[in-house]
Amino acid sequence: MVLVAGAAAGYWLYGDRLPSVLSRAASGAADKVTDAAVRTSERLDSEEGARIAAEQEARRRAARQQRDRELGWVMVNADTPVAPKINPLAPLTRRSGPAYVSLDAGQVAGLLAPLLAQLPPSAATAQFALDDDILLVRTVVSLSDFTGQSAVGAILGKALVGDDTLFMAGPLEPVRPGLAQFRVRELRIKGIEVPTRLIPGLVRNLRRAAEPGAEPAEPKAVDGGAAAASSVADDALPVTLPATVNDVRVANGKLTLYRATPAARAPTSRR
Repeated sequence: MVLVAGAAAGYWLYGDRLPSVLSRAASGAADKVTDAAVRTSERLDSEEGARIAAEQEARRRAARQQRDRELGWVMVNADTPVAPKINPLAPLTRRSGPAYVSLDAGQVAGLLAPLLAQLPPSAATAQFALDDDILLVRTVVSLSDFTGQSAVGAILGKALVGDDTLFMAGPLEPVRPGLAQFRVRELRIKGIEVPTRLIPGLVRNLRRAAEPGAEPAEPKAVDGGAAAASSVADDALPVTLPATVNDVRVANGKLTLYRATPAARAPTSRR
């Protein structure tokens, strides 16, 4: 009887608060369940995200490998002959020959081999490919070749250690008969995309590394004793060509070389 009376009195005093207390208790329990569910979902999402990222990277890697096979990279070294047994430029030397020849990367590998002389000494070999209207070059170099006083070296600092792949891409343009320039419009080193504004400085650094005993203003000589590097753009590497070639273009994955006319060739002195 006393318990019943006490319960009745308690309900009379606090009964109006009971629904609120029960509601808060229920809400707290629901929040805990929700938090647990969210944590579980986040963990699953994280695992799923990692799996998706790994799958995407695998697809990108496979796509790059497939693209490489389609491009047909050609490896050259210092021993690659400039004039192979079957000279692809022979038609340009004939009086009645064509005005130009269009060649694939394999046919012009020897012509591009002199580019190796413009790369650091650590670049013993290089690979070339022609992609639409640009020339692609990649080689393994000592990354310390790019430190020195260059802006890239100052930015990356100690990250440039060991050996890694140097990748360059850009058009091949004529300068004068017997000389073209490889305009480096894209450059990656250690997987890092070099900003366009830093490329000219890095190209100059490449020239210095290629000729450690020479001043930057005294590059290798080409036809007629002219300095090749002084004739090219700041973001370009000189590419010497046979004197019979007056113009050169990369288009549709082919390198087209145009025959030099007598007027375009270096004049001979008259007495």
